[in-house]
Amino acid sequence: MDANEIRKWHDTLKREDELFEIRVLGDRTWSGYFYDVEIAIQQLAPFDNANIYYSVNEVKKACASRAQFNCFKQVKGTATSKQDIEHRWWLPIDVDCERPSGVSSTNEEKEKAHKKAQDLYVFLRDNGFSKPIICDSSSGYHLLYPIDMDNSQVSEDTIKQFLEILASNFTDESVKIDTVLHDANRILRLSGTYGRKGRSTNERPHRLSKILSAPKDFVRMKREQIDSFNMKYAIKVEQAQRRQFNGIPNEQFNLRSFIAKYGIKVSKEIPISGGGTKYVLEECPFDAQHKAPDSALFEMPNGSIAFKCFHNSCSQYDWRAFRLHYDPHAYDYENQQRQQHFNIQRQPTPTIKTKYEIKEELPELGGKWLCLSSIKKIDLSSLENVKTGFTELDRNIVGLNMSEVTLLSGSNSSGKSSWLNTLLLNIIQQGKKVALWSGELRPDILKAWIQMVAAGRNNLKQSSYGDGKYYVPQMIAEKIDQWLDGKFFLYNNEYGCQWEQIFHDMNELLKVGVKVFALDNLFSLNIDLLEGDRNNKQKELILQIKDFAKKNQVHIILVAHPRKVMTFLRKNDISGSSDLTNAVDDCFIIHRVNQDFFRAGAEFFGQSEIQRYSGFGNVIEVCKNRMYGIVDLLVGMHYEIESRRFKNTIDECVKYGWEQDPTPVKMTFDQPKQKYNDENMDYIDPIPLEDCPF
Repeated sequence: MDANEIRKWHDTLKREDELFEIRVLGDRTWSGYFYDVEIAIQQLAPFDNANIYYSVNEVKKACASRAQFNCFKQVKGTATSKQDIEHRWWLPIDVDCERPSGVSSTNEEKEKAHKKAQDLYVFLRDNGFSKPIICDSSSGYHLLYPIDMDNSQVSEDTIKQFLEILASNFTDESVKIDTVLHDANRILRLSGTYGRKGRSTNERPHRLSKILSAPKDFVRMKREQIDSFNMKYAIKVEQAQRRQFNGIPNEQFNLRSFIAKYGIKVSKEIPISGGGTKYVLEECPFDAQHKAPDSALFEMPNGSIAFKCFHNSCSQYDWRAFRLHYDPHAYDYENQQRQQHFNIQRQPTPTIKTKYEIKEELPELGGKWLCLSSIKKIDLSSLENVKTGFTELDRNIVGLNMSEVTLLSGSNSSGKSSWLNTLLLNIIQQGKKVALWSGELRPDILKAWIQMVAAGRNNLKQSSYGDGKYYVPQMIAEKIDQWLDGKFFLYNNEYGCQWEQIFHDMNELLKVGVKVFALDNLFSLNIDLLEGDRNNKQKELILQIKDFAKKNQVHIILVAHPRKVMTFLRKNDISGSSDLTNAVDDCFIIHRVNQDFFRAGAEFFGQSEIQRYSGFGNVIEVCKNRMYGIVDLLVGMHYEIESRRFKNTIDECVKYGWEQDPTPVKMTFDQPKQKYNDENMDYIDPIPLEDCPF
């Protein structure tokens, strides 16, 4: 053993005058209680060839009265129990290799645990966790997070759920997150001692455990912070008895058959302890940028099923949302049964139909039937609108008219959000104010994306995270913020996603002159308080939106996901009732130019027509334009990967208002290309994120 490493362990983890237990495991179990680390080191000398562990949390001082104080005694039932723990000062995470029992890990196995521990560290860091102590446990790694929690059942439940969440996300066929460390009296391998499982061989050597990294100052987290994390990432399961398959009651739902039926791509399957299975998806169905292993289906040992994507932007999606994404009618039978049960239980009451009051002709309203000569002639070119900033699109549809509603759709990873962000900045460039409600993205991530579009490729700097990663320098980010303040309003999702609340708050923004509202996406809105079944609720929603746009002379952009289809995406594939696409004034679909686009698109537009867009990154399809009757119009767009900006031409470099004098810019159909000059531009690097310390 290494006495200095043991001293380092004591200085790092143990408080002054804290009683701790050292336990020696082997053919027999030995236990000793100590205050003084020097006495502990002295007493450990005979056990150098054993596996030695320590109590993670503070032991009650009364245990110092046991026979094994300042020495080691063979024990059976007098080691530290849960009731013997005074307080929880550490939240331990054990990242261990999957291997045969009773042996040490190979170097290859341990490296997999190393990579997993690094991923776990970054994940928790990005979720606001304080810096942990990081230990090499001989065959794996320990992360000990500083906490301040009492030794109660509530604390145990919190930590148990926390570890189960980590295990569901990070455990795979090679590495596991130990979920049993929720007990307050758990022990870990003592730093400065060797892991001596099995024989020490070249392939599976015994290694010294040690502390690799520790923060200078500990920031202890309270239970409320862990509870908040748990609420965010908890996996919501659907019990087996609540499911039916193919709309047939009592028919057993089969998850494998569901996966096969809808062509859901599984990266790998991982057994769950007790007989369940974790299906790691190649990509999240709600955001194709979330690649394996970030999203998964879980079939629990008791038959319940869950879905979870561990990105913040997908935190609201559970198994029910996942199933409805592929099968919009999956729960129709359940809803019918619930309604039938309700109808049976309730007492029949006479239906009182509201009688419509017929209006008599009033002078202030005008005649009920109008002659054309009595209607004021209007010049369509005089209608108030905003240009999209996309030349070919504006040339055909003129722009987005006030009092109208546009529906925007596209498959996963088609570029809907990036196109919408570019569109909103183009509208702001014309002196208009815009507001955005995003039910899927965190505000800080959305801000970063907006800033990247506004900055453009020439103003970005490459990140230290590797090729293809860019960021906006601090000075430029501040200029963009100043330009957008008072022009761009992002809804604070802390106020929820209830439509009535958002609708009320949209009315408030009319007072500051907002002319364009974007709702992304429509199906993240909670419309449960509207009357009727799902279709009637959606119909009522779109009628309210249409009335709001017409009454207040604003333009509203609705983003809606399509159903899962294997053919070329069409207007009828957009999720929701037919009232949605019928009611809107414009309907756009964004296509990503790839092999699927050429294959499926040729069936609708012909091979020669679809090949015209091989030089573009994306295509905007106008499926409907009520004002001018435009349909089936394809407009090629270039996508600047670095900035997430959509452009008319490859070399286009629009300079937004933060680079110019703050005057509105009039966009025309043939806006000249602008050259960018970055001479004398100063850059200030943002504070870099700390690299993983091990």
